[in-house]
Amino acid sequence: MINYYATTDKATIINMTHHAYFNLAGYAAGSIRPTVLQLDADTYLPTDKNLVPTGEIKSVEGTPFDFRVAKPIGQDIDADCEDLHKAGGATNGGYDHCFNFAGGKSGEPAVKRGEAYDDRSGRVLELYTNSPCVQLYTGNFINNKNYPYKGGKEQTPQILFCLETQFMPDSINKEGFTPCVLRPGEVYDYTTEYRFSAK
Repeated sequence: MINYYATTDKATIINMTHHAYFNLAGYAAGSIRPTVLQLDADTYLPTDKNLVPTGEIKSVEGTPFDFRVAKPIGQDIDADCEDLHKAGGATNGGYDHCFNFAGGKSGEPAVKRGEAYDDRSGRVLELYTNSPCVQLYTGNFINNKNYPYKGGKEQTPQILFCLETQFMPDSINKEGFTPCVLRPGEVYDYTTEYRFSAK
C-alpha cells in the first residue's frame, strides 16, 4: 500500500504518483499484450504529439481505450487510432494515457478500480485507490539495449506496464480537469493499494 499525505502553509500544486512496472507472467516472459486488464474508467485524455493532454476529456465508448469489460491489453493496441500512434514510441501503437474513473475520486481509502490477470502465471493484480484517475503505460519507449534487466534480459518495448494513480496530468493548465492546488487547511490524502493473488 502507498499513501500520499501532505499539508501546506501556502497554495501548492500537487499531483503525486509512482512508476512501478509489472509483468504478471514474470520479468523474462515477454510481451504484456496477453495480460487481461479491466479498468473502471469511462473517459480518457487524448494527448498532443508530446503526450501532454490536449484538454479534451473523451468517452472510452467505442474506442480502443474501453477497458470497462476485461480484455487483453494487446487486443486493440495496434488499432488505427491517432491517440495510440502518438504514444507508440518504438512500436506501432501503445497506451500512455490518463483514464478517469467513473464518478471521480472516492471518499473511501481503498475502492477497487481495476484488475489485471495473466493466465501464463495465474497471477492477479487488483488495484484499489481513492484517486480519481490512473495512467496506463505499456512501456512503449523502453528499448535501451545498454541496460538489460535481471539475468541479462534485453530491454524491449511492451514487456511491462504501469498503473499510476493520480490526478489528471497538466491539471493546472487545463480548465475542467481535476483540481490540483492544495491550500492551507486542506489535506492531501490519497492511497493506492496493489493486491496480488493467484488463480
